[in-house]
Amino acid sequence: MTSLEDFKNKQLQILHELDRVCQAAGINYYLAYGTCLGAVRHQGFIPWDDDIDVFLTWEDMEKLFSNQHLFQNKYFLQSRNTDPNYCNMKLALRDSSTSYFSDDNDNQDINHGMFIDLYTLFPYPDNWFAAHKLIIDSYILRILYLNEPPVNHGKLGRIAYKVVSALYKDKRKEKKIKKVEKALKENGGRKNLASFFGDDITPVSCFKFPKECFQTPKRIKFEDYLAPCPTDPERICELTYGKTYMQFPPEKDRVSRHHVKYMSCDEPYTYYKGVYYINE
Repeated sequence: MTSLEDFKNKQLQILHELDRVCQAAGINYYLAYGTCLGAVRHQGFIPWDDDIDVFLTWEDMEKLFSNQHLFQNKYFLQSRNTDPNYCNMKLALRDSSTSYFSDDNDNQDINHGMFIDLYTLFPYPDNWFAAHKLIIDSYILRILYLNEPPVNHGKLGRIAYKVVSALYKDKRKEKKIKKVEKALKENGGRKNLASFFGDDITPVSCFKFPKECFQTPKRIKFEDYLAPCPTDPERICELTYGKTYMQFPPEKDRVSRHHVKYMSCDEPYTYYKGVYYINE
């Protein structure tokens, strides 16, 4: 099985490919969440972290997908449209010549190459009531995409899943999905942006970021190159992790959150069909 360091190096290669395509197509992207914190605090990966996250506005995300032909053949932009059995709100850029199997979607008939996560930034409504309605709707959307209870949301998540599944079936489900997807893009918010997905999301809350923080990217050293971060990366880190974001967490918390079953930089995921996925 591939080592963690080799996995990080492969993710960095994927990030470089994203950077190449975005520069060629005139698309802005920004390091997000722990990857942005890693750039600010460590000039690279957080030592105990093992993934790469990036933000794109929904307009630039659509532009990226319309330019997917610019990627080298082994790279695959993953969404519900390009990979019908994929059921996640966050999107991904994968290297199809590799393998990565974890507890998330590990049995689905989807592309299981190593990846970086792509989070879409949508307008956040200026009106408080409209914002919280959209947060609830985005949580419903998450359940409708997954068709199962959200991970790590306990009893509340299981109850929400049962209610949502009972209310939205067949044509009504698809109608709700399209309605929420439209509202995420066209809610008219002018001041803030939000991904409406991630560990920060609950049925009643999500992170919001000032829109001015996502103008011209600020390039900061991340491992072996200058990577684009939000225009004000320190402000984004503070909003995400608090004023003490430059301090290391307690040693007991310096662990990866992901559970890897198997990964390989040298073997395509298709070698493991019937072993690590579609193996019921």
